[in-house]
Amino acid sequence: MENKINKCPGCKRPNCYGCGIFQKLNTNKQIRVNFPEDYSPQSSCGLGISFDVGTTTLAGMLWDLEQGKLLDAETGPNPQAAFGADVVSRIQAAMESGDKLLKMQALIIKKLDELAAVMKERLAHDEYAKVAGGKEIRKVTIVGNTAMCEMLIGIRPEGLFRAPFTPDYEGTIHKKGRELGFSFLKDAEIIILPPIGGYVGADALAVHCYVNQKARGNKTLAVDIGTNGEILLLCGEQRYACSAAAGPALEGGAVSQGMRAAAGAVDMVSFNGRFPVQDVVCRVIGGGKPTGICGSGMVDALALLYKIGVLDQTGYMLSGEEAKRAGVPERISRRIETKDGAARFLLTDQANPVYLHSADVRQLQLSISAIRTGIEILLEKAGIWAKDLDEVYLAGAFGCYISMESGTAIGLFPDIPMEKMIQAGNLAGTGAAMALLSEKTLQALTEESVSFVHVKLAQENSFKERFLEHMNFPLKF
Repeated sequence: MENKINKCPGCKRPNCYGCGIFQKLNTNKQIRVNFPEDYSPQSSCGLGISFDVGTTTLAGMLWDLEQGKLLDAETGPNPQAAFGADVVSRIQAAMESGDKLLKMQALIIKKLDELAAVMKERLAHDEYAKVAGGKEIRKVTIVGNTAMCEMLIGIRPEGLFRAPFTPDYEGTIHKKGRELGFSFLKDAEIIILPPIGGYVGADALAVHCYVNQKARGNKTLAVDIGTNGEILLLCGEQRYACSAAAGPALEGGAVSQGMRAAAGAVDMVSFNGRFPVQDVVCRVIGGGKPTGICGSGMVDALALLYKIGVLDQTGYMLSGEEAKRAGVPERISRRIETKDGAARFLLTDQANPVYLHSADVRQLQLSISAIRTGIEILLEKAGIWAKDLDEVYLAGAFGCYISMESGTAIGLFPDIPMEKMIQAGNLAGTGAAMALLSEKTLQALTEESVSFVHVKLAQENSFKERFLEHMNFPLKF
């Protein structure tokens, strides 16, 4: 009788000792792929890989093209980090010299080759994939932000270096692996999806690929939050897109104890107990000692501190004495400390302290306002209100784990019914897979990439006013 305890939560096979799916289930690049109901893969020969090339993380999925079946998955760090942690730093490096651009191209291609080789090698040791293991990798689709795609192709990112910030390539790029410098994938057809415009890259187009087929209504918003937040609005036959420079705060950067969603990160902050002994409690990824706080934890912390009065509407953090006078419970007020003339709030305990500083709040407000301003301007362009939206898709790892209630409380999202908000996971990776498995879908995406109205936020008359408005938290929470 089959022992259900030994079933892998990823591939569902008995006696699995750690396939790629099992290993990646709890990473930032989720590979739980759920295609839209009306999506149909087109059968073809061999194997294929869909890559989501992120600024920080590379994620690949290996597919049987004949069966449209996910065989394995693998992630790894983007080695271009040696040239800068963010997109702007790498663009600057690529513009400094042709040698640096070639080095960045070589680094990322070598790493993608390695990820492909690891996935293919595992098939040889998987009794359930022996037949697939003998097939060749024939096709690879790649999505990523515009800068990552250009550097992979080997294009000097001149258009992204200065205003008005335009892509340096258009349309879908088809190359043989060897033309780009691939070794393991030298015989595969490499397909780089097109950007929508400027900093709205092929990864945003891949998000659209999923949302366009999945959406049930005529007015759909999709938000992929990262250092470069991408926002898409589908309104009838109209399509709008923008890029919001959210900065690294929501991903753990520019925050005193910020970190990515990894072991030791506080990822949830809540209130526990009954008055008057209520207190702040934190959940820590991995269950061990807290060492920092990730984006979802920060959003929770902001919403909670605003709700109980430690933060006012402008984001100002009260001192301990000010909090007491404002009626904040004693147990909470004692958590507020003043260091170097600035307030900070102790989220955890003194044995393993994780603080949210007043300066952190300001950094987070900048990110929140950038995203919300982008949403509002797209809605303005389409001539609709947030309440008119049928659905809002939150894409990416951050969008998958953030509390929608907390996000709404601090103004990151419009105040709409929670049932309209869908936490959809890594839609860029899903869209890349859909393009890999269907030539029809790939062709449609190529055509649709030029159908968007690309809105450049900084050039909008209402941008500054809206940005300042959304720096404050909503009056309603």
